[in-house]
Amino acid sequence: MTGLAVPVPASEIPGNFITGALWNSNVYNGLTFLLNRPLCSVWQNAAQSIPNATNTSISFDSTNLDTYGGHSNVTNSSRYTAQAPGWYWVYGNISYSTNGTGIRTAAITKNGSTVNGGFGSNIGNSAYYTTVSAAVPVLMAVGDYVETVAYQFSGAALNTAVGGGQGSGMVVWFIHA
Repeated sequence: MTGLAVPVPASEIPGNFITGALWNSNVYNGLTFLLNRPLCSVWQNAAQSIPNATNTSISFDSTNLDTYGGHSNVTNSSRYTAQAPGWYWVYGNISYSTNGTGIRTAAITKNGSTVNGGFGSNIGNSAYYTTVSAAVPVLMAVGDYVETVAYQFSGAALNTAVGGGQGSGMVVWFIHA
């Protein structure tokens, strides 16, 4: 089962019996939803150029899992759009190519605005890829979207790193109604 609605407690009056139909309905059975919560895991399979000193949403062209269809690898591929209202745990990871100049950052944004607490930074490294992560719970209504946003100032455009176990990704997981 995928794409289940967030359950709403049944409004029954005292003395009514819980029937099989009521118990099995999506309205009453929150367990069905909790066992099939929205969960999305996406990653970047092709390098992306991140301009110097410019916030840039990371595009994700590959999907591991998307139980509610909140991500598209083609249209707005940087976004996960909530299909059910509630709190989501959002984790974004950006892997930058080797370059020892400047700072690299990752931020989680909701509808284009940075979410408080959803920010990470690291110093560039000339010998290894620089990886930066950010994670934060985000309250989302149906239609709200989250993105992982890169920022770097090395003095020139810098690619994201892909392959060999490196790569940028995002996980979005429903945690609470």
